[in-house]
Amino acid sequence: MPRSLRLHFIAAASIFLANGIMIGAWVARIPMIAAQTHLDEAGLGFALLGPTIGAVLTMPIGGWLGGRFGSHVTAPMATLGCGLALPLVASAWDFTSLAVALFFFGIAQGTMDVSMNANGIAVERAGAGPIISRLHAMWSVGAFLGALISTQSAALGIPVVQEFLGVAAVMALAALAMTRTLIHDRHTGEGPFFQLPGGRLLLIGGLCAAGLLAETSATDWSGMYLTRDMGVDAGLAGLGVTTFTGCMAISRLVGDRLTLAIGTPRLVAGGSAMAAVGLVFVLGPRMLPLAILGFALIGLGLAGVVPSYFRAGGTQPGVPSSIGIAAVSTMGYAGGMIGPPIIGTLGHAFTLRGSLLILLALMIVLVILSPRALAGVPAAEPATGTDTASRTAES
Repeated sequence: MPRSLRLHFIAAASIFLANGIMIGAWVARIPMIAAQTHLDEAGLGFALLGPTIGAVLTMPIGGWLGGRFGSHVTAPMATLGCGLALPLVASAWDFTSLAVALFFFGIAQGTMDVSMNANGIAVERAGAGPIISRLHAMWSVGAFLGALISTQSAALGIPVVQEFLGVAAVMALAALAMTRTLIHDRHTGEGPFFQLPGGRLLLIGGLCAAGLLAETSATDWSGMYLTRDMGVDAGLAGLGVTTFTGCMAISRLVGDRLTLAIGTPRLVAGGSAMAAVGLVFVLGPRMLPLAILGFALIGLGLAGVVPSYFRAGGTQPGVPSSIGIAAVSTMGYAGGMIGPPIIGTLGHAFTLRGSLLILLALMIVLVILSPRALAGVPAAEPATGTDTASRTAES
């Protein structure tokens, strides 16, 4: 990587890290917040629609704002918004208050998601080479740290509100630090407000939805599955998501090299097959060590799915990266939106173990269709030598 781009890479990595810490801290506390708000699986599943709806409604706007003003502007603002919303989630006392707080949290999270991926592709375009997998690895490292912090906080009896106020302070500091270090990628007047997915972009978005649904389900429902279906102590509820995110981080650290070595289609199809095997271990005999091994395999296997589909959406010919990512991520989140209520409702009516079999079907779909959807997708956005690259030296 050219020395002139290293600071921009570090800045982009920091926003992925901050986002991961926030998400990891939140999902590891879901069982405690569910108890605090007196929600069963069905009620929690519908409450978890809040952030997804907020993100889906906001991602097209976030993509347009990123193209208009630059992700280096929208990313810090969205990061600060996430930090402000997190304590509201921790203060929820019933279904309505939790759903509303999560809705506003999703608005900020959706904008942050689009902005940080667009900025990473801007660094690739400036000549840094393939970095998207490493950036998502930083997200996984952050999610691992956030889940670990929440697990330890729960074990020490630290209230959720106090912990989330601390995480919010970290988000505010991150937003301040990235204002002058993110690469400038403003594309004034480029592209429409929203690119309606069609053809290959539609297939990419649909498979991204399957990958995101599997990934978010592994984080959102792992704690509930371990405590309510396997009888694990509540103090160990974060063990599944900690293992999942930790192994995902390890896999993503080498994901860029694997992409160059075997190609994007094989990386995603093979990883999806590994994740399917891991899910069989999780849903098999009620043995905690075997379940933890399963979460490890799911994390290792799913690590390359979402980064690859985000790159595919952000590198479509004739579509600005912010707009392409917004289209794919909107479809991904919209598809994933049906996951929480379906899994929660079926888990309440039958068992959470049975409802999670839906994820196995999705992983099989990824194995079959990913080679076609990702054929020809570059390992990295090629350097353009345009304004983005020239502004790198200026900033």
